[in-house]
Amino acid sequence: MLDVTRLRMLYEVARHGSLTRAAAALTYTTSALSQQISTLERETGAQLLERHARGVRLTEAGRALVQHTERILTELRAAENSLAAIQRADGGRLRFGSFNTANATLMPQAVSAFMRRHPRVEVELIETDRDEAMAALTAHELDLALVYDFAAVPLAVPDGVQVEVLMSEPLYIMLPPGHRLATLDQIELTDLAGERWIQGVHRGSTLDVLPKACRAAGFEPNIVFRTDDQMTVRGLVGAGVGIALAPHLTLPATPPDLSVRPMTDTALTRTVMVATPERQYRLPAVTAMIEQLRTTATHLSHHTTPGDHT
Repeated sequence: MLDVTRLRMLYEVARHGSLTRAAAALTYTTSALSQQISTLERETGAQLLERHARGVRLTEAGRALVQHTERILTELRAAENSLAAIQRADGGRLRFGSFNTANATLMPQAVSAFMRRHPRVEVELIETDRDEAMAALTAHELDLALVYDFAAVPLAVPDGVQVEVLMSEPLYIMLPPGHRLATLDQIELTDLAGERWIQGVHRGSTLDVLPKACRAAGFEPNIVFRTDDQMTVRGLVGAGVGIALAPHLTLPATPPDLSVRPMTDTALTRTVMVATPERQYRLPAVTAMIEQLRTTATHLSHHTTPGDHT
């Protein structure tokens, strides 16, 4: 393996055409520089310089090595610039996982603000549920992820992952136009015992959240459809096929013709968190994104109400 420092020395000798001038540019003595070039010649097994009365000139082997060295030094400078940019959160890649209902408001608003401040960071967005996100964080396939927790079905945080609470959000009831309960200020879960439900979860550990809450209220929910697609949930509710839970974060994306009402059951409250791999070093871009998520979550907590819908 050729020594990069010695290659740089040869490059400077070629650029200046003189050991003395190259030594001055590199802040070496001429003697020390000459010794390093001699060492490089031994390493390559080739004569690289020819000395003459007015300085030195490259041999054919020296010219070939300098051509490669120029490309090597260019790549090293590019690498140094990339690393410096990453350290300033001004470059590099950020792999960000987010669950579907956070994708309605929290994730896009935070990412948009982040990208305005850090336009050179490549943000790779991946939709993933909380269980998949934890596995990806453990495998270091994500740099951070939005996840959530319910008291009835707690989030299992594996070793090597840390979480930070961003906000607690109540779940509301989304009703079709003209529903018999649409005029109430608040709704008891027991009032919904005979309803058809559209469950906005198709798989994963949170499938039990709605059934457990309904069983605690004394009835078994009639779930007629399960989907992870929130547009499908809203479409089915709007068509009168059933009712659905609506997280606080989705309220701004809810069509105005649907009724969204708060519930008295505090068990249907979700905690939204940001999760990251537990490591000594954290990418500056990750820190910057977490700060933006905090700001966005605070804004959404204070400025989104169910009163925005009929």
